[in-house]
Amino acid sequence: MLMQPHIAEQLEDALLEECVDAAVENGTDIENKRFYGEEMPFVQGRMIEFSGCVFEKCTIGENELERIVFVDCVFVKCDLGRCNLRKGTLQRVRFTECRMTGASLEGCSLMSVSFDTCQMDYSNFSDAKAQYVQMNHCSLRESVFHSFRWKNWNMTACKLHGCEFTGTSLNDMDVTDCETGMWQVDLHALRGLKVTKEQAVSFAGLLG
Repeated sequence: MLMQPHIAEQLEDALLEECVDAAVENGTDIENKRFYGEEMPFVQGRMIEFSGCVFEKCTIGENELERIVFVDCVFVKCDLGRCNLRKGTLQRVRFTECRMTGASLEGCSLMSVSFDTCQMDYSNFSDAKAQYVQMNHCSLRESVFHSFRWKNWNMTACKLHGCEFTGTSLNDMDVTDCETGMWQVDLHALRGLKVTKEQAVSFAGLLG
């Protein structure tokens, strides 16, 4: 079951740069903070954990946030374009109206994560593991899902033109209300994929 983030009723308004600097220096987690209009300082090679935090209109930027952890966090209208979250952990996280074009979630672990009305073209989910992930009204054109391992992954009204699904089973995936076409996909991976009659004709072209 998709679980929603657990957010405290009262959060402390904070400066993102100050919190990150303190977390890096002291090796502590960042908990129960609200960040508005902040920009993440450049961080590389450090493990940082955010818990119970809300980010609104923040810019994460082209950061090297490898192995970062977000637990019970909410992102609203944030810019994560070209952000590197490689090998990170996202648990009970919600993204709403966020820009995530070119973001890398390669090797990430996603548990109870929702993406609502997010711009995610050219994103990379290769080698990621996902359980209970919901994508609603998102644009994922030319995104890569190579060796993507998933359970209970649902997409509603998403744009999936030009996506790559190599090494990824699509059994029981329902894309009947999504835009599809020009996929790079292993033919055997299409077995069990739920499509419309029109989509089926398009996929038949892959068979030559």
